[in-house]
Amino acid sequence: MAGNVLGPMWARATGWFDSNAQRVTREFIADPGGSEVAPYSGYLRIFLAEGFLAKAATWGNKHFPVLHGGAALSFLGGATPFTTFAQPQGTLTAPGAQLDFPLTPLLPFNGGVVEVEASLYQASTTGPLVTALQIVGGFDSLLAPPLSLAATIAGKVADGVDAVLGTEQPVLSVHWTMVAPGGSGNVLRPGSLVVISKPRDALGGSLSIGDNLGLCVDDGRGPRQLTGVDYLVVRIECRAERDDWRFPELDKLIQEAGRAAINGYAEMFEDCRAEAITRAWNSPDLTPNDRVRVAKLVAEQIDATRKLGVVPGPDLSIEAAAAERLPAPDAPELRGLTLRDLLG
Repeated sequence: MAGNVLGPMWARATGWFDSNAQRVTREFIADPGGSEVAPYSGYLRIFLAEGFLAKAATWGNKHFPVLHGGAALSFLGGATPFTTFAQPQGTLTAPGAQLDFPLTPLLPFNGGVVEVEASLYQASTTGPLVTALQIVGGFDSLLAPPLSLAATIAGKVADGVDAVLGTEQPVLSVHWTMVAPGGSGNVLRPGSLVVISKPRDALGGSLSIGDNLGLCVDDGRGPRQLTGVDYLVVRIECRAERDDWRFPELDKLIQEAGRAAINGYAEMFEDCRAEAITRAWNSPDLTPNDRVRVAKLVAEQIDATRKLGVVPGPDLSIEAAAAERLPAPDAPELRGLTLRDLLG
């Protein structure tokens, strides 16, 4: 996936890294025990885990760091970037600062190439990036499922910000690609992507991620916190299951079905029930196996509203039910289950 396909903001970041690749260190540190992710069987999410800008301490009150980053992967039949442009919370002037700033929502991995990018810019309190940040902030709540909408918004925001940036270049940037197991390249797995503003042979030791120290270098005397150079740590989270099931569009349909059942609107109830189950069954936000699990859960929730005669609220949401009744991936009741079965 070429940078110009993903948008000018992405191309700006990858271009900076390509131009400075010989002067920086880029390394991927895999999580101990982390598993490779096969297509259609897991999810990924990208965080800015840690950062340090040695020169930022001299910026004073007139300048501050601004972040652009995210992941691009195969989604809805094309190469789709999910990116964020924001001011990261926390400090970048103290080594080991744990930021855990989310760059993407939880994304299903459908195979192909995954590109990861992160860049930091020096913004001025009187510069155009302040206005861009204020505008982008209004879109934060929309960068969530359904991902088809989130991807469109994220891409347009990034393109708009690129126009505002003009000739501005990142202070530090990194680009990395990962593929499915068996492919040619770096295999998608959980870990930390590191970029350091110093060549690899000048670091004087091996790199690691310490539990309490963050990014460390070991010159043979044990790991010590890396200091004195700019660096970013991008955490790539991979998981077999989602940690959230409460999609707003499904919750809304469940509530509408509940109200229809209470008011005796049988046809409306069946329409809402069929729409909710079908959306879950075909949701691009879920892996194929999870679509079946969530669709079954949605059917059970809606049928429960008719039986109980109540409109589901926070205590009867998909998220609450998932913790109690979401079928296991290998549950016997899922074998051979079809959409027709759930709709019947």
